[in-house]
Amino acid sequence: MSSAMIGALAGAAFGLVNFAILRAVAGRMEGDKPTAETRRTAGILRMVAMADLIVFPVLGFFLGPMVLA
Repeated sequence: MSSAMIGALAGAAFGLVNFAILRAVAGRMEGDKPTAETRRTAGILRMVAMADLIVFPVLGFFLGPMVLA
């Protein structure tokens, strides 16, 4: 397995963990009676969580060869 693929898999693992944590924080932020502001903030956190699933594997793909070389 190439160092780029190892980096991408490590980034994907980190992205999945970060995704779960950010989704949990967003759910906790909204609470039982969400206001417009808390809904907007939780929505932003959920968008960032989705972006993490793309950004971290890509970063790992490019940074893996630099670290493992």
